[in-house]
Amino acid sequence: MSDLTKPIRWGVIGCGDVVARKSGPAIHHAARSRMQAVVSSDGTSAEAYAAANAVPTATDDAEQVLTDSEIDAVYVATPPNTHREYTVAAAEAGKPVLVEKPMGRSVTEAQAMIDACDRNDVELFVAYYRRFHPHVLKMRELLNADVIGDPLRAFVNHGSSPSADSGWRETPAISGGGRFVDATSHRVDLLCYLLGAPTDAVGAVRSDGEESPVEDIVSMTISIDDVLCTVVSDFASEEVSDTVHVFGTEGHIKAEVLDDGTFVYETEGESGRLDFDVPAAPHAGLIDHVEAVLLDGATNRSTGHDGLQTEAVLDTCVRRTYADAIPVDVWDGSLADIE
Repeated sequence: MSDLTKPIRWGVIGCGDVVARKSGPAIHHAARSRMQAVVSSDGTSAEAYAAANAVPTATDDAEQVLTDSEIDAVYVATPPNTHREYTVAAAEAGKPVLVEKPMGRSVTEAQAMIDACDRNDVELFVAYYRRFHPHVLKMRELLNADVIGDPLRAFVNHGSSPSADSGWRETPAISGGGRFVDATSHRVDLLCYLLGAPTDAVGAVRSDGEESPVEDIVSMTISIDDVLCTVVSDFASEEVSDTVHVFGTEGHIKAEVLDDGTFVYETEGESGRLDFDVPAAPHAGLIDHVEAVLLDGATNRSTGHDGLQTEAVLDTCVRRTYADAIPVDVWDGSLADIE
């Protein structure tokens, strides 16, 4: 493994929308990171991105980046069907890994990634970047301070209008699922981050796709100890929503629109509204956190194990309904087994 230096020299595998709009700007503007290399499958989009963003190396050869001594850490921003391959290879090269969500196409793949990083003693981060948004951190702080008493239940309502073309995201062999797996997984992870590890889950899935079996509407209930969490996700109607609401014995916290940086809280003694600036680069807080872990020895708060919990919920409630379309074993265990 190369010695970690300041700044962290990133090798980025993948050159799609998430790099262009979210993670790329965060790396470029981070205090202690810089993008050393970028990879795309055809090389052409990597060359264009590198030229526009002053990245020294552009290539179509991921192996070149994985074995390069000038690369300190690897960010895997490819579709989920290649996450395990690149994460395991990076770990075996001794490089810490940040992998996009969903972590894999099943618990089976996610566990293989965790095992590889453990064997090679490298950090594994999963890109559930909303954990590091300032208003989410404040929500967690209030919950940990018991401002609404003991949490009793939570409600997530997430959806958007139907998409004309979601490409690989609705091809289970590549994505491991549909838009719930791709986008609402962020909200499942958020419930785990705010409330704790899931202990049980049940779900119902509706799919109207003629060519793909993936989910259009999902309704699930997740148990987190004694907290019952309802998650409703709708990508079939014209409703646009992104609400997170947590109810406790002495009040509640509600983000009417998760990504607008505003939430309200009400307790027996007071109520208020808190407003925060949402980062222009959505991955900014995540990249700052990775820097703190790798350079300062901070504790990783978006680990492979965290990602595994969400994978287990996805397998249990969503992927099992179209497991035959996913060319890996979809896990059929119990959430109680995910420690």
